[in-house]
Amino acid sequence: MKRSFLILMLTSPILTFGGGFQLNLQGVKAVSMGGAFTGLASDASTVFFNPAGMSNFSGHHFGFGVHYVMPKVSLQTPQVANTNHTSPNATPFHFYYTGQLNEKMKFGFLVNNQFGSTSSLEDNWQGRYIIQNISLRTFMFQPTMSYKVHEKLFVGGGFVYTRGDFSTEKAVPVASASTTEGKATLRGDGDGVGFNVGLFSNIYTLKKETSTTDFRVGASYRSTIQVDLPNGEVEFTNIPTSLKNKFPAQTTFVSEITLPSVFTAGFSVKHTRENYSVEFAYDFNYTTWSVYDTLSFEFANNDTPDSKTVKDWQDSPTHRFGLDFTYKQKYSARIGAYYDVSPVKDGFLSPELPDMTQLAYTAGLGYKVNDRFSVDFSYIRQNASREAALTSANFTAKYNRIVNVFGLGLNYNFSCKAKEDKPQIQ
Repeated sequence: MKRSFLILMLTSPILTFGGGFQLNLQGVKAVSMGGAFTGLASDASTVFFNPAGMSNFSGHHFGFGVHYVMPKVSLQTPQVANTNHTSPNATPFHFYYTGQLNEKMKFGFLVNNQFGSTSSLEDNWQGRYIIQNISLRTFMFQPTMSYKVHEKLFVGGGFVYTRGDFSTEKAVPVASASTTEGKATLRGDGDGVGFNVGLFSNIYTLKKETSTTDFRVGASYRSTIQVDLPNGEVEFTNIPTSLKNKFPAQTTFVSEITLPSVFTAGFSVKHTRENYSVEFAYDFNYTTWSVYDTLSFEFANNDTPDSKTVKDWQDSPTHRFGLDFTYKQKYSARIGAYYDVSPVKDGFLSPELPDMTQLAYTAGLGYKVNDRFSVDFSYIRQNASREAALTSANFTAKYNRIVNVFGLGLNYNFSCKAKEDKPQIQ
């Protein structure tokens, strides 16, 4: 199975955040609740989490958010006491919109960064032949529709267009009288198309004199996305003359990759009284990381050796939990957690992506300014470590990762009034 060097570009920057090479920062309210949102559908980010949830809204809803990611990653090896990643802080963002064509049909659109950021180490560090510097930017665009099949059953879906560009550098071992190593710099961009579909149901409502309890369930599937990379560019510098044919100043490469699919099932329970509401949500994610079995790329220059590296990742689950307490439909406090199982096996852990199984904690606040405008804040704390080897490179290290993520979200709607007997979001 052919996989491209672009997947290396995708994985490396996300080493500062974890979860394979996903960037799970797709909604500020959702983030503060551990990312459990598939069975919730309470703001415009449902376009991403569960397209069918758009049918739970009336009118037009906008959501914009940005996260500030502050990573601190270090590693220790038997030879070197400590090496720090020098990755800068990152600011992934998202934009969501939902609207309605009629009572049964809703539409939406999103732009977000599902992969991205940068990672770098000192040029002369111990593992410089594995990785030195890398940078990635990706943008996803998703037009979406949903349809109300029944008062309690909604379906939805849309196609996802992905565009990304990257650059990376690593040292190349050479032997000559003038130098012991050169440098390889790779740049490229590519695109691909996939889809996102979902089911959502306001399955049951229990009404009493002074309270209401709503039960909701949802499921979504984000497909694999094949990204073509037709014209990658490679530059080799500081190469001795005797090796110029093997490592020319410039050449190109061609390859393709498949990004993993994600299946999610979730539910939520919301208990509302006159002055407050309490809502609990749970999501189960299953990501098909096994598509990342081999990393390979082919150079146009026939003398430049092609590369093929076995990765052998495995499919992995994530459990997400969230709790929201809202007072007078105006002030909200939220907490959450998620348990993310790493897809990277022992023997395959590389400094380009020191992924690790972890339990992370989240929190957040919300404030409804008026009937149309609200603001959300979120926070994530990651603190994990792992010791393992990259057998193919005879490299062993203990990795430590601490990440703090702060989020700000703005929401605006000019929605139509929903009928009182329908559980639509205003």
